Amino acid sequence: MSQHDEHGPRVLKHPLISRLFHWGLILGFLPAALTGFFIWLKPFGESLQNVIMQIHIVGACILTLSCIFYTIFALDRVVAFTRRIFTWDSRDMAWMKICGGYPQKMLLGKTIPVPPMGKMNSGQKQMGIMMLFGGILLIVTGWALYAFLPVAPKAAMYWFDMVHLVVGVVLGVSVFAHIFLGIYNWGEFLCMFGDGTQPLHEAEHHNPVWVENEIEPVKGSNVTTPGQQQPG
Repeated sequence: MSQHDEHGPRVLKHPLISRLFHWGLILGFLPAALTGFFIWLKPFGESLQNVIMQIHIVGACILTLSCIFYTIFALDRVVAFTRRIFTWDSRDMAWMKICGGYPQKMLLGKTIPVPPMGKMNSGQKQMGIMMLFGGILLIVTGWALYAFLPVAPKAAMYWFDMVHLVVGVVLGVSVFAHIFLGIYNWGEFLCMFGDGTQPLHEAEHHNPVWVENEIEPVKGSNVTTPGQQQPG
């Protein structure tokens, strides 16, 4: 029996390159978001604010490079991710109406039926759309402010600054909520930041449509693949 089957069959949910990209987002976006709030609120003296700005720039560099490298070396997964987050049906609408059953479970201790999901649930799709467009806006406006602030028209830089601020605040708050839910779903958290595999029974519970059509067995596991694996 392989190590993957010691506690039951496992399936590969997040390949190495996707996990590395997620680490890049953690190491890049989180420092940039946290320091961004301090840059906005200006609670410290000038010297400490300058240090915070330098950390903000370093985080922005990590985030930007992570996005560039992932797009270059995992373009198929970028395409698959984009396809997933924009693929919605009646199950997604039903999932959103009950917020995936999380409020009922977390606040009332009540488990209610939830529509079956694919690899991403509807909340993750919504977050993915926000991160896709918001991330592009943050990167473009941020580097424009860094490079052209002294020479560009003041009106243009004002709107770039406002877009950067509003999108940064919305995404920052959303990402912290995303992290909380990720930790709440501890198995998914371990999957993303571990070896990328997940027990089959967990995947069947959270992502039954994905298991039925797209699972990717771990080498040495006794899981069979009922459908054709798609990147993502």
